[in-house]
Amino acid sequence: MNAAANISARQRLERVVYFFPLQLLFLHFKKNLFLLFFWVLLFGYTLNYFAARYGVAYQFLYPEYVGQNSLFAFAMVGFALGGFILAFNLYTYILHGYRFPFIATLNRPFLKFSVNNFIIPFSFVLTYIFASIKFQQTQELLGDERIAMNIFGFMLGMFSFLLISLLYFRFTNKNVLSYETADQEKRKKTREEMVKTNLHRRAQWGSGFHKNEWRVETYLASWYRVKLARTAHHYDRGLLAKVLAQNHLNASIFELLLIASFILIGSLGENPYFVLPAAASVMLLFTMLLMLISALHSWIRGWTVTVFVLVFVVINFSMPQLGFLNVENHAYGLDYDAPMANYDKDYILSLNNNDSMATADFKLTVGILNNWRRKHQAEAIRTGQKPKLVIINTSGGGSRSALWTFSSLSYADSILGGRLFNHAALISGSSGGMIGAAYLRELKLQEAQDSLAVIHRSTHLTRIGQDLLNPIIFSIATNDFFVRYQKVQDGDREYTKDRAWAFEKRLNENTDYLLDKRLGDYVEPEQKGIIPMMVMAPTIVNDGRRLLISAQPCSYLTQNKPISTVNYEAIGEDVEFLRLFRDQDPYNLKFTSALRMNATFPYVLPIVTLPSEPPVEVMDAGMRDNFGMKTTLQFLYTFRNWINTNTSGVVILQVRDVQRNSERQRIQQTLFNRVMAPLGSVYGNFTRMQDYNNDQLIRYLSAWFENDIDIVTFQLAPSKESSVSLSWHLTSTEKQTIRRELNSEEFTGAVETLETLLP
Repeated sequence: MNAAANISARQRLERVVYFFPLQLLFLHFKKNLFLLFFWVLLFGYTLNYFAARYGVAYQFLYPEYVGQNSLFAFAMVGFALGGFILAFNLYTYILHGYRFPFIATLNRPFLKFSVNNFIIPFSFVLTYIFASIKFQQTQELLGDERIAMNIFGFMLGMFSFLLISLLYFRFTNKNVLSYETADQEKRKKTREEMVKTNLHRRAQWGSGFHKNEWRVETYLASWYRVKLARTAHHYDRGLLAKVLAQNHLNASIFELLLIASFILIGSLGENPYFVLPAAASVMLLFTMLLMLISALHSWIRGWTVTVFVLVFVVINFSMPQLGFLNVENHAYGLDYDAPMANYDKDYILSLNNNDSMATADFKLTVGILNNWRRKHQAEAIRTGQKPKLVIINTSGGGSRSALWTFSSLSYADSILGGRLFNHAALISGSSGGMIGAAYLRELKLQEAQDSLAVIHRSTHLTRIGQDLLNPIIFSIATNDFFVRYQKVQDGDREYTKDRAWAFEKRLNENTDYLLDKRLGDYVEPEQKGIIPMMVMAPTIVNDGRRLLISAQPCSYLTQNKPISTVNYEAIGEDVEFLRLFRDQDPYNLKFTSALRMNATFPYVLPIVTLPSEPPVEVMDAGMRDNFGMKTTLQFLYTFRNWINTNTSGVVILQVRDVQRNSERQRIQQTLFNRVMAPLGSVYGNFTRMQDYNNDQLIRYLSAWFENDIDIVTFQLAPSKESSVSLSWHLTSTEKQTIRRELNSEEFTGAVETLETLLP
């Protein structure tokens, strides 16, 4: 007490400033920017700052395992975080331990080092716990007892991993006292011990001990005890190096086990019990990268960033020749071994200007429309007027749009006694909306084929709203990020297994495999008029054209030659899938692959490469026609005479997951916003610009269409406080918000309008 009381104020300040945990924190900001980058990502995901639009935070704050959000799922995330924290400590210890030679004099040096390296991990754990509790309360609407159990699971998983590692290092690592009884002559001959692990370069640590030493006055001897740091200058450098070398040898075992477990988990992804919670797989990926970066840094030191840039440049320009890196994603069911389809300007124009082909397809579709008309003969006699033809347009928007489209259409169809889908002749649109519409269409087909089938059940609402994001993130983390070496069989054809395969697998599981069909399976039901036709139009990345995918030949939709009074040569815009890939078994295309191509949002799902020369790559239909209006107007123009003769008009039902005329918020004039304004304004107003174009096209519609057209809108328009994210995952609150909109005044009014139009 007296000695402590006699120290000067400067000494007190030095003991605070040179406190080992603070010195390690300073070290990270000065020397470990790569390491901090991973922590920034984890904080960003947890606080919903990064990838907020895609719902990644949901996977962190309320993880899922085997389709359940449970204590065990939280425990797995905690266990993975424990592994990342250990990797964080190993990374710092291996690369920078020599800067603090006093730790070699301590009992269990790596444990002491880890205890003092607590500031960043501890801050993240607290952040995660508070963010998760708030999320579970406000978004998942869980009770306190359930939340407490989930957080307990998270802490149990994290401490379980840390306890296992603690026991391992406690019984394997040695300190300087363990070597002091060794033969003195032998130690004199080994003045400079070579320090290495299985992944790291041999390095002479002893030579750098005192030259690069960071000053430490105090350290945490335990979680509740602070002690003065002893100088290590009087110890032999070879002895200190031997202590650290032995510690690092034990650490290398962890590195090898981590790599082995990472490869094993990725290879067993087909087993649902090995599909980890997305947050756990991301942390496992970060742990893996941390080990690889630490190994690279130990070899090239200050050249690390330069080498990363050079490697990126070399891979970028060599990718066409590096087949093992240039792994394409394919549409399942297509024949990629057949001769490639010819995709060039002249051939596309020849298809688009083939009048005989368009005439044949036109006659086929007229036959479908005639079958549609026969269904309504009794109605026409009863009402004394021709039936209305309904065309359904549905917007993209991930699971938000899928659930809204399914719930609004099924509810309205139920209120109308089945007349809505019975009057529908065509469905078009993009992304999640088409998935929801396709699921309802399949249920209507099941109902038509089996009178005992009941489609308006809450189980279907639950199914279409289930998570699709977790398997995507898991696949990115364990497979897609590195070399995609796994294959998947579809019949006698083989394709690369990646996150696209994981997406389709989960979609089939969620929909009870009702969508696990081929494109050709819908030819007959559509031709008989049992269900409406469905036209998907993913965007061709190569040139911005649209690829029209339908079970029916529809080359008439690709015709865009001007009328005879206009002297102009039009560019072929639309390409018909069935004709372009006629030699690649197009009717065998998996229907889920067609839906996926129509919903391939960049980076979330891989761009699909089709079997053509040059290769055609496709992505989300929403890039060109988010609401399906372009396809609808093409269809109306082509069959305008038939529609005018056989119907009393057309009802275009727009199912939108975003408000059509919402207020724009004032942009905060920060420096970043000013720099990003040109790009951000275009991206932020993307759907609005399509609305402007559609409004103008609808105005022109009145000039050439003689009959009545009514446009009815099912619009998801929750309040700003109840907004729903654009993601393949929905929270319980978001699902409630969507279902609550079915009781809104606007939706009720739209259904009443339909009742009037479809008596």
